[in-house]
Amino acid sequence: MNRYLYLIFVLWCCCLTTVSATEVYYDRLLDQDHFSHLNRSTVKRMQHNLAAIYQHDRDWARDAALRQHPLTDGTLGPVTLFWLQRFIYDFKIEPVGRRYVDETILRLERIASFAGMFPEELKILISSDFAEWNDDQPEKQRSQYFGVRRTGSDQALLDLVYLYLQLVEPLPDPGKPNKNLLTTYYYQLSAEDFKVLQGKNQIQAQLAKLVNKRFDNIEALKEAVTGVLNDFPELAEKLASVIERYYRYADPVISQSFLEVLMGDTLFATLNGTLVKLLENTLSGIAYPDQQLFAQAVKSRVNAGFGACQNPDQQNEYVSRLKLSDDDFHKLTGDLLTGPYQGIPDFSQQLKQIDLLRMRRKDDCEAADLALINEFVSGVYENVIHPAIQLHYKKKPGYRAATPIQWDGSGCGCVLDDLSGLVYGFYPFWIADGAAHTVNFSVLSRVAYYGLSFDEDGIIKQTNNPHHEVTALSMNDAGQNLQTAFIRTARKHNSKVDWVVHNDKSYWDRWKSLTYAAKVTVFETLSDSIVNLLTGRLTDSASEFAQKVTFGAIKPATRGDGITLYFNDFPDDYESVGLFNRFFSDLQKRLQIEANDYFVNILVSQSRLGTGIYRYSNLLAWIDQTKSATGIAMMPSFPSQETLNTRILVFIEEPTTDSKKNLRLEIENSELHGIERGLLLRNIIPVIEFDGKNWKQLEDDVVYFKDNFGGIGFWPFMTNEAEVTAEMPFRCDEIQSVSGCLTRFFQAATWHGEPESMLEKVVCDNRYLFRIAFGLLVTLCLIYTSLYFYSCRIRSKIRNWYVFYLLLIGVPTLVVALLLLTYDPMLEPVSEGNLPLIMLLFGGVAVSIMVYQRRKKQMRKPTRPRVLAYDSHTEI
Repeated sequence: MNRYLYLIFVLWCCCLTTVSATEVYYDRLLDQDHFSHLNRSTVKRMQHNLAAIYQHDRDWARDAALRQHPLTDGTLGPVTLFWLQRFIYDFKIEPVGRRYVDETILRLERIASFAGMFPEELKILISSDFAEWNDDQPEKQRSQYFGVRRTGSDQALLDLVYLYLQLVEPLPDPGKPNKNLLTTYYYQLSAEDFKVLQGKNQIQAQLAKLVNKRFDNIEALKEAVTGVLNDFPELAEKLASVIERYYRYADPVISQSFLEVLMGDTLFATLNGTLVKLLENTLSGIAYPDQQLFAQAVKSRVNAGFGACQNPDQQNEYVSRLKLSDDDFHKLTGDLLTGPYQGIPDFSQQLKQIDLLRMRRKDDCEAADLALINEFVSGVYENVIHPAIQLHYKKKPGYRAATPIQWDGSGCGCVLDDLSGLVYGFYPFWIADGAAHTVNFSVLSRVAYYGLSFDEDGIIKQTNNPHHEVTALSMNDAGQNLQTAFIRTARKHNSKVDWVVHNDKSYWDRWKSLTYAAKVTVFETLSDSIVNLLTGRLTDSASEFAQKVTFGAIKPATRGDGITLYFNDFPDDYESVGLFNRFFSDLQKRLQIEANDYFVNILVSQSRLGTGIYRYSNLLAWIDQTKSATGIAMMPSFPSQETLNTRILVFIEEPTTDSKKNLRLEIENSELHGIERGLLLRNIIPVIEFDGKNWKQLEDDVVYFKDNFGGIGFWPFMTNEAEVTAEMPFRCDEIQSVSGCLTRFFQAATWHGEPESMLEKVVCDNRYLFRIAFGLLVTLCLIYTSLYFYSCRIRSKIRNWYVFYLLLIGVPTLVVALLLLTYDPMLEPVSEGNLPLIMLLFGGVAVSIMVYQRRKKQMRKPTRPRVLAYDSHTEI
């Protein structure tokens, strides 16, 4: 049955292929008559070669076990013809012309030999994942790779396989799932990457020093390569894995021919100097969590560099400076027209049109002009930039327990009371370097640790941790407290701590293939893992001491305040969406039972909004718990924003000046109306990737988000910024600080926000000490009061030292109580709106004491009456 389905699939490919039939023939069906002249021994040899290639395929094993032995009988029957058709399609051989039969037999022999020497690489070449990756390449690369599969040498085939392995993380063997290797990537071009893109000749000259030198083993060769490429450590690390693969079956010596082949590898691709300079000045060192976000960032810089259909007088100075000069643009044009890109359809014509549009204002451009610009920029990225950087920008950081997160608030105070919305900051685990990072928590409502994922069973684990080092998730481990110290630091400043749990397309593809019951089990285990993570107690000495001193009266400190789910490329089918909704609803209910104000947030890329689990009505159902998953209201009232414990965080694509408006417009045009639309907007938190350079754009974004959404998020949040002071300048480009910009423009009911006073910072940062001091003072007051009424002798002494006791105990107690009521976040609900009454009561107590003392002084002391002495001898 599978053979017939495969033939149908081939026919379907014939109908849908984007290349004309006059150019591509590999997807045509074979004509059995063309092979009728082959003798039995030749056919048997072909069957033997097919077996060498497809022996690990389950369908081949099944067909080979048939009673008729159709794959070893020396006859080109339907079964053998099917597998020959499969080989033709896998290796893109075109069944046309007079000699294609002989060419097929020779290629079959060559690939069978390759399979004998490189069995693992052969498995990749015939895998569906490899075929899908090849088909998704731009037209030029796709055709080039097809040619390698059709006629390439063993070395060329190996190059292609290794290129694929470096670009795509291979799926694990379903028979041997490795549940421990959870990986997080980020996308970034470092300073070294830009150096490599322009330093091919220098690298070749360094490697040429090793040509024809013999080494005892591969490790010695890799060490020598690392030595000559000491200026390119990241490149040397990538090259080490390539060398290990190349020399698995060869002597460890670099020949001149190998060096030439190596320098033709994509790893050493070059990029036009003008584009390198543009991207290096604007993107170097900026990490993106998603490949699509990175691609959009590159395109936005290229678009700004081309400068077509722009209004310089309406743009900030930073963006205007990115526009290429006429000389640079023409140099770039000459390189694009004469380099390896001239095969791109209509490329020359588009370049001429872009050159003309560079002189037009946006107001004078039509919709077709803007569409042309977007098409051209996308073409430059896909055909020029991406092929050169594809082996550089995907980074795989390593987790190191020896460099735990260390934060220092440096007296920043607590989170500002008047922030206009929730400020959310992400902290990827690879930023931690063991050094203390200064963080201004006064403008960070919540901080999120990015670096957790879950395995095939749904168990949450730290990613990129192959050696199983101690993590914040480790239980009963002496090093765990050091890994969770950042949680206590954030809470000291009243900033909440969330955990980001993510998984990507490769995981969800495997999950989707599971049975319904298995999918449910994964989500149930994941829910248990999340609850255990958030409710697990901190075991540091300070937390244990607080529990013992208060005899358990206060809630024990836990390992988190919320969870943020980043399920990238989650399936859109009806069953998967239903399962996720059920999981999410159950998780919300379980955390509500804990009664600890836990948050359950969703993180999603802007391009995924509106589909699948991210349909707007579905998002509203998560936010408004009075609604069912279908979006039908169960009761007419809507919860206030303060009672909602779910936020939708959206990665905003660049340029943000357009994306943020598109986000608002998409929600406006969605199926939601009225209060439902307003509720969703006020619970969406746009997340931006600020580059630390375009301060005018940051100010524009902050003001726009304040007016239209429920907050603002930063990937990642900034550290080691200058202290925010009341005397700071007014505009963000003058402040040069994200914290300062938020303080100035993201406080409610003002466009001239200021930081907290020094007194408020001191009290809030040290509120636990003030609480202890207040408890001790109140205890002393109670002790002295009890003694006053218990003993007349003590009462007399207290009266004599009354002012002393009042100044050392009574007044400090009132002052500390007033400070806590005013500046302690826990007591804010009590004091909010009641502060005048509290001040009046305290004032009344103070006045009463003063009046009592004054009246006491004015009271006359009683005197003993005189007793008249009469002489008994006195006569009357």
